[in-house]
Amino acid sequence: MALNPESHARGKDKFSAWYSLRTFCVLLTVFCVALLFHFDLAPLEETNGDASIYVYLSKQAAETNLLADYHQNAHNIIKHGLDKAQQDPKVHFDTHENIKANWDMHWGFVRIGHILLLGEVTRFFGATETALVAMQWLYRVFMALSVPLCIVIGFRLVALLRSEKPDAIWWMGYLIAAITYVASDSFRGLQGNLLSEPPAFLTLALFTVMLLIAAERRSLAIGACAGCLLFILFFIRANTILPGVTFSIVLLTAIVISRKFDAIPSIVTAGLVSLIFYLFYAWWFSPLVNPQTLANFSSVAKEMYPGVPALGLFSIAVAGGLLWVGAFAALPMWRDPVIRFALIWLGLTLLPIVINSLDGHVVQTRMAFSVVLPLLVLSGEGWSSILRSFIRQQKIYPLIVVSGLVGILAFAPYSQLILESRNFAINHLPPETHKYLFASLVKKGAIGTVPQYQDSSLGLLVRPINERRTLNYLKAREIGNYLYVPERSAYLLWPNGNRLAGHTQVSISSSIRLFRYFGEEYPEHAKFTQLLNRADTDPCTARAPTESERVVLCSTLTPSGLEVLRKDKIPLYILGIDGYPMPDMPQVELKVLLSASPFVLYGIDE
Repeated sequence: MALNPESHARGKDKFSAWYSLRTFCVLLTVFCVALLFHFDLAPLEETNGDASIYVYLSKQAAETNLLADYHQNAHNIIKHGLDKAQQDPKVHFDTHENIKANWDMHWGFVRIGHILLLGEVTRFFGATETALVAMQWLYRVFMALSVPLCIVIGFRLVALLRSEKPDAIWWMGYLIAAITYVASDSFRGLQGNLLSEPPAFLTLALFTVMLLIAAERRSLAIGACAGCLLFILFFIRANTILPGVTFSIVLLTAIVISRKFDAIPSIVTAGLVSLIFYLFYAWWFSPLVNPQTLANFSSVAKEMYPGVPALGLFSIAVAGGLLWVGAFAALPMWRDPVIRFALIWLGLTLLPIVINSLDGHVVQTRMAFSVVLPLLVLSGEGWSSILRSFIRQQKIYPLIVVSGLVGILAFAPYSQLILESRNFAINHLPPETHKYLFASLVKKGAIGTVPQYQDSSLGLLVRPINERRTLNYLKAREIGNYLYVPERSAYLLWPNGNRLAGHTQVSISSSIRLFRYFGEEYPEHAKFTQLLNRADTDPCTARAPTESERVVLCSTLTPSGLEVLRKDKIPLYILGIDGYPMPDMPQVELKVLLSASPFVLYGIDE
């Protein structure tokens, strides 16, 4: 009997509609789970200390002409910052405030897209608590979008490298893989936190998807859009362009090997478009993003903040979270073109991060976020294989083993692992190996004492405590509103010593930046280069208040300096912080002006 063509077409349309609906439902489910899974986090909770820097810089981006100032002062930033610091990093950064300030300016510039984005939120809502909440939700959405995009990457790779379409089991495997990543502490460290990685993650995922679509459809226009995204990735966080370039090279190689030469122009177009944007950008802000400058910047950063290889490698493992379990399950199928592609992609993505870690650079969990894209593809393929063998062949053993590993990694006590590892290293490993294991040995020349706090986090793949600090912005707002009063100059004396016995999560520098964020607005004509108000070992009266920065921050007050302030009738405030000694100052009677634990603001009781 002949098949009715119209009936066949209607059946195909119904299948396509059902297939599209299933795809949409899976991606929407992943988005909603990713958006709400760590709903308990407040703004600036369990975050990295850099978040306070970005919040502080967002105020400057909102209230000053940041890009124009960078364009005008580009050569001075390099001349007085990176060049001199590279000659003798430790001495210069410890003793010369202008060199440190200029280095900080370059540090901000290589993340300028992220800072401008937060600046727009501050511009719209003002430097308020509402702005911080809006920033958090914006970055929650960024991360929630990034995870389903990783599934789309897997779908596009299957369309490009396999003949068969993904079935329901495939989608279920990727759904499980995505949820295991969302449940990981590495995702918790990015979801909603005001770091440069969430927008970079989203842009990298978008670029990857667009480049795959361009190659699949042989479209120069889509390739050009992918090139724009690659440049935006550089604009948001300069060093994250490397994962984008790595993926482009892997994809181009795979296309050449498979002899799909008609897809090459799309990828080449993406590269040329991004290169044109970069050349114009590098020329306008020369020499801030010239290759040699970026290399010098990396070298100086290594000297300023030396890393520990063991901790760096552990951070890379934490970045992948529970995805590693599914990824290892995919290894036996390494001959499959999709899995082979993802393995090569993962290896090349890991290579520079591992080299940096072994070379002594600081590698934190958030910095290794780029491994998530190939890992999620591998994990999705691994879970799909396990589910397929269980559903079709009733093989329950692999499912039990993999589920058990996920349970162990997710619920084993992190603090006990760290304590036992530390004791084993100290008692059984040679002392000459300790410098590769302990951060305190690198910074202080001696192994630090065992932390007294009990880390309540569960899971073996948990970020170190220094990447999970909570910044109390509500208390900082109280202090900032009290200190920064329009048309009033003042001095703030704050602790510059080490913490007292025991441990505290309060970061002085982070708190100071939040004080300024909630303070008065900068004047319209203020320049970014004039706003770096840094406290050092010089006496308070070595600097005077300016129209742009009416509150001078300092950490040392001499008797003569106190007399000068009394004579000029300039208010002096002393900041006390729980867990820190009081600032270095003459013996005077103090009175409490404001108490917002862990902060206490004192004045002199005349």
